[in-house]
Amino acid sequence: MPMRIPVVSMDGTPLMPTTPARVRKLLKGGVATGNYNKLGIFYLQMNRPVGTVTQPLKMTVDYGAKYDGYAVGGKKEVCMKGMAKMPERIAKKMEERKRLRRTRRYRLWRRKKRFDNRKRQEEWIAPSQNAKVEFRNKIVTQLARMYPITIENGVEDIAFDHYSKHWGKHFSTAEIGKTRFYRALEQIAPLVKFKGWQTAGLRKQYAIAKTSKKEAVVPESHGNDAVAMLCGLFGSLPAHNNAVFWYWQRPELARRPLHRQHHQKGHLRPRFGGTTNGGYLRKGDYVEAEKAGKKYRGWVCGLPTDKTKLIGVMDVFGTRIGQFAISKVRLLCRNTGIMWMMSTANSSPTFRNGKEDESRYN
Repeated sequence: MPMRIPVVSMDGTPLMPTTPARVRKLLKGGVATGNYNKLGIFYLQMNRPVGTVTQPLKMTVDYGAKYDGYAVGGKKEVCMKGMAKMPERIAKKMEERKRLRRTRRYRLWRRKKRFDNRKRQEEWIAPSQNAKVEFRNKIVTQLARMYPITIENGVEDIAFDHYSKHWGKHFSTAEIGKTRFYRALEQIAPLVKFKGWQTAGLRKQYAIAKTSKKEAVVPESHGNDAVAMLCGLFGSLPAHNNAVFWYWQRPELARRPLHRQHHQKGHLRPRFGGTTNGGYLRKGDYVEAEKAGKKYRGWVCGLPTDKTKLIGVMDVFGTRIGQFAISKVRLLCRNTGIMWMMSTANSSPTFRNGKEDESRYN
């Protein structure tokens, strides 16, 4: 079964996805224009009015602590599967920022702290959970803009038995984040909650593959859990389950402090971190770089400095591919706050060399 390309109307209303063959005809005839959203998903926008009648599509989310699974589909086929890695090390970064601010207050004079007389807002949430909630909301919002999801949403509900178990005091912030995310899903479509044992039962009932390796970037780790919930919503297994698989991750870029933390020669601490240095490219931009006749696609992770005039490029996992000359780097997309990787049923989604299949829509 071929992959499906999302389609939206002239005013941005989601329409039914279509096949790559029809996409080529529409693009060649000038009827539609191709574009990419913030998740890296290619879609068509119609250039003339068309009908807005759609079939019922539903979205499901496998809610997790470190990884989430996503699926969008109908009764006949699954349109897409996805997996997202949640932001990490937020608490450690906050602790480091707290230490630097405290040191700065004591450096020349003693300035009194001001954070103790600030009142927290209602439904305050820890920064580590807030980063995850905002990342999840961004993903489901972008998917809802691409696919006509108006009937139902499904999510695997997480819970903790506070009555009989007393070591879950830190789970309360996760429950606040869960409530906020559920609220965002309910704004898209009515929400249906599944328990973990229900998802496992659906996987077993419809013989959906599952792997125990949570960090594996394959549909069997988390994407198929979302597909199992789709089967629970429709009451049957879609005839075509070999949908395109997406992986999303937030770029971990160093924020710009006042200066470097360690002592520097000459007692002058240069700037460090930040996403721009005044040039054309910025950290997090999606680019195409060339070296020794080979082309690589990735995200900018290093900018030119006084010591080097090269551009650093990393892959979707945050591993640096290499450094390239500025003249050999071409901008493809500005920083959207998300890095992505796509694989079809006939390709491996675990590549880490920065190369991308340019014929994926052919």
